[in-house]
Amino acid sequence: MLHVIAILIAFGLIILIAPQTPTENIVLRKLLESGLFTNYSKAKDFLLWSTWILIFLFLVLLIFLNIKL
Repeated sequence: MLHVIAILIAFGLIILIAPQTPTENIVLRKLLESGLFTNYSKAKDFLLWSTWILIFLFLVLLIFLNIKL
């Protein structure tokens, strides 16, 4: 079950990180268009935090899955 969660988090990270380029950030633009955020700064902060949280969860899951008891 944890392998499935790790794979889902990995795909989530790919979807979040891959479209982000220095010249255009498609994910950030879509977040702003969704109407969930009142301004650019809040959408950018949410994207930054969600990306780092997903990376941290993915690493923790990998470590947990590779521990041999």
